Amino acid sequence: MTSPGPRRGHVRFLLANLLVWLVMTIILVLVPDALDEWLGLEIARVIGWAVAGSVWVVTIERQWQARVGVFWRFILQLLLWISAALVAVWISEMTRM
Repeated sequence: MTSPGPRRGHVRFLLANLLVWLVMTIILVLVPDALDEWLGLEIARVIGWAVAGSVWVVTIERQWQARVGVFWRFILQLLLWISAALVAVWISEMTRM
């Protein structure tokens, strides 16, 4: 019989990733939309990425380092970050209509 501890740790890790991904997506929608008027959309999106990336690094990167090797961490995080950006752009475009 396996211990429930390690499995619970995986569930917490997945939930933490989902929560941080949602926060990143929200940041990538709100920050560029808020700053677009003053800085232009391209610069505002860069600032949004800086804020969203900082949230990721501060909240969850250490857990990724402890669980996932460098190569797979790069690939998986790249996919997560790109998906957050694509969803954020889609939401932003839908709200501008």
